[in-house]
Amino acid sequence: MAIRAVSTSASTIFDKAKEGMQRGERKLNKAAGAIAQGDFSSNRIVELANAETMYGANAKVIQAQDEMLGSLLDVKS
Repeated sequence: MAIRAVSTSASTIFDKAKEGMQRGERKLNKAAGAIAQGDFSSNRIVELANAETMYGANAKVIQAQDEMLGSLLDVKS
């Protein structure tokens, strides 16, 4: 996967992280659904773990953005 430059505006960062969380949620639901139907292949387990990591990483981006915005507002006050 190629690394691309990303705009650093707050709304863009939030939007990208939100999209990443939505992709992670879709992957998680797909893998969990397959496992629930009895597909216990190693690929499904890896997909489940990958989706969980993707979701968590994007949640941390949103949390970091929130903390930075809070710090900025504290400094400005």
